Amino acid sequence: MISEVLPDYFVDFGATATKSGVAVPGIFDAAYADAFDMVAGVGPVFRCQTASAIAAGNTLVINGTSYTVTVVEPDGTGMTLCRLEAA
Repeated sequence: MISEVLPDYFVDFGATATKSGVAVPGIFDAAYADAFDMVAGVGPVFRCQTASAIAAGNTLVINGTSYTVTVVEPDGTGMTLCRLEAA
């Protein structure tokens, strides 16, 4: 795993999410999503260390916006992709 270099990477390139008052460092990507969900698009995602224990249904606050975690996808390297939906 690459866990020993992740904290430095998040400091340089990341964003901080807040989960239940606790700061979670990661990478936020507010990707394109079509209005009214009429056409499939890519929604916002947050990548963080799997050790952060984020689960589907959790609420994350990123850059002042609340998001609900809809899907959690650990990749086996110590990182997890969290698919988000605006709360």
